[in-house]
Amino acid sequence: MITVLHQLKNNNWFFISLAGFVAVMPFSEALVSIMSGVVLFTALAEDNLKNKIRRVKERRILLFISSVFLIYLLSGIIFGNFNNAVYDLKKNLFFLVIPLAFMAGKEITTRQKQQLFIVFSMAVMAASLFAVYQWIITFYAGATDVRGISLISHIRFSFQVILSFWFCALIIIKNYNVISKTTLIMLFVISLYFLAFVLFQQSLTGLYTLTASILFFIFYAIIKSPEKYKPFLFVSALLLLLIPVLYISWAVSRFYDIEEADVNSIEKTTALGNAYNHYFDDPLVENGRYVYLYVCEEEMREAWNKRSECKYDSAGQNGFPLHATLMRYLTSKGLRKDAEGVEALTDKDVCNIENGISNVIFKDKKFSLYPRIYQTIWEYYVYSKTGYANEQSLSQRIEFAKAAFTIINKNFWFGVGTGNWKDEFNEAYHENSSKLAEKYYSSAHNQYLNYFVKFGITGLAMILFFIVYPVIQTGRYREIYFLIFLIAMFFANFSDSNLESHMGGSFFVFFYCLYISTDGVDYLKLR
Repeated sequence: MITVLHQLKNNNWFFISLAGFVAVMPFSEALVSIMSGVVLFTALAEDNLKNKIRRVKERRILLFISSVFLIYLLSGIIFGNFNNAVYDLKKNLFFLVIPLAFMAGKEITTRQKQQLFIVFSMAVMAASLFAVYQWIITFYAGATDVRGISLISHIRFSFQVILSFWFCALIIIKNYNVISKTTLIMLFVISLYFLAFVLFQQSLTGLYTLTASILFFIFYAIIKSPEKYKPFLFVSALLLLLIPVLYISWAVSRFYDIEEADVNSIEKTTALGNAYNHYFDDPLVENGRYVYLYVCEEEMREAWNKRSECKYDSAGQNGFPLHATLMRYLTSKGLRKDAEGVEALTDKDVCNIENGISNVIFKDKKFSLYPRIYQTIWEYYVYSKTGYANEQSLSQRIEFAKAAFTIINKNFWFGVGTGNWKDEFNEAYHENSSKLAEKYYSSAHNQYLNYFVKFGITGLAMILFFIVYPVIQTGRYREIYFLIFLIAMFFANFSDSNLESHMGGSFFVFFYCLYISTDGVDYLKLR
């Protein structure tokens, strides 16, 4: 027992705390907060003061990344409304805590750095398997949205899955000639699993972030590879660009192939002889058909109430009026909104409508990306025709960006300050006559626009400098894994304010500091 305690005493407890941090990262915001405190406490408590001072001096480059927090603090003080600024300061505390921990903590060896990525990838694998289990349960309960199955934000979790994919992929690339066939197959299968999970989770931000990282790697490989491989790599990059573009173009073209309706020749009565209502001015469509043509609510109500316990005039499980979901679903199947249409529904269709599913493709193509793309196109179509943006991811982002640019135009150089952005956004929505409901008012879901709003072009430039300068100064830009990480986050921040979110900020700052503070020895080589 004494021997075991002696061995533990001589261990690098800072490394152990880092392993604990990456192990909980895919599972819980609360655990990440707790472990960040543990990491800092361990860094400050372990080893003698002289060694800590030496390490702080050697790693003082990390003060640049900590300066991001300082900008928030100074902005809150200078622009006033400091009580509101505390909200942002809390969210960005990782920019202070984690760099300080890495500055004071004991050295991390190349082997330990590799082990941290192994622990992280194993944790991501476990969290993703649990998410799949969650999906199986919720799917049989009637749910279809796979974006809510992860334990943390699906966007932030997709970044973790992508980083784990690249760890496995680069291990294969750098060690394929020295590792056993069994290990090679195992790593290849795990890599494919991580890729498949990003596709399965259907986070558009995650998907385009993954695509951007793969494209970057291919172009990097074109530069580094012998001439004989370059044509193949170039064609691969071209296909990776063209296939998504062509697929999305096809989906858009298919969506906008909307059937025409002739007001003079359209049928006026149902098969039962009741009058149809045709709302030609309503632009809502599903699968190329107008929702508010061929509507006979009296027949729909009677026929539906005979088939379901969820009554026609009640609210569905998605919170919307059930009759609205019913009409959209009937339209998606090419059925008219009358008794005949309701009677043509299968029992499965009825269950789908009761569960708030508004289009048959959300069930029939549940393993395809098409429903997610269709939903995005549908949201933009509705927004472009009506200005309605509530509860629609893409449309809301457009309104958020418009409000951000309204603020930026008035506060270009220094922004509005950390504590004032909420009031400024509220005012901008009113100024823009936005149809967005007040409960959906938010900052721009774009990290660069958010920095621009709060700190102006001056603050945005300073933050980008604080992030980029240490990479150049330390020469870490030579590490392909770090470059992929940076490129992925660079593109991801265009569609969300990831660095101001709990899990996005902790994820970025942790791995950024891990790369910057450790040596450049190749930790992807298996020895």
